[in-house]
Amino acid sequence: MVSCPDISCYLDYRQSDDPGEPTPVGTLLSLADVYGFDPVPAELSASEAAFVLGGQANVWTEHMESARRVDYMTYPRLCAFAETVWSGASRDFADFRRRLDAHLPRLDALGVNYRPMSGPRPWDARPDAPGHPRTLADRLAELHGMTADLRRA
Repeated sequence: MVSCPDISCYLDYRQSDDPGEPTPVGTLLSLADVYGFDPVPAELSASEAAFVLGGQANVWTEHMESARRVDYMTYPRLCAFAETVWSGASRDFADFRRRLDAHLPRLDALGVNYRPMSGPRPWDARPDAPGHPRTLADRLAELHGMTADLRRA
């Protein structure tokens, strides 16, 4: 199995509750949330965990009108995701943030329109696109309802 739960790995979800975030879709998924993702859920037994091959990040572009918007929605969260799936469980978000600060100029040099750590820039906003924001509690309740009848084999 490749793990990619939407509440941790869908990079088209909004990055903050800031009204300047473009087209707020889904639950809030911050840089720290993505960094905290573990592809092997803690509730799995050792024999079940052995089936997890890794993790996958997803981005659905139906709300993104350009490659620049895709950049904005994926970076730097994709950097956090990469470290998460390529590192062990003992990661340090503060250390990652320090290293990310040194990495962001590389993204600048490549012309990547990433989301700044300070928040969205005025030209990244989409006030004309209300989106479909959701709370994490609402999404978890929906997921529970969809999977309540599943039985472990």
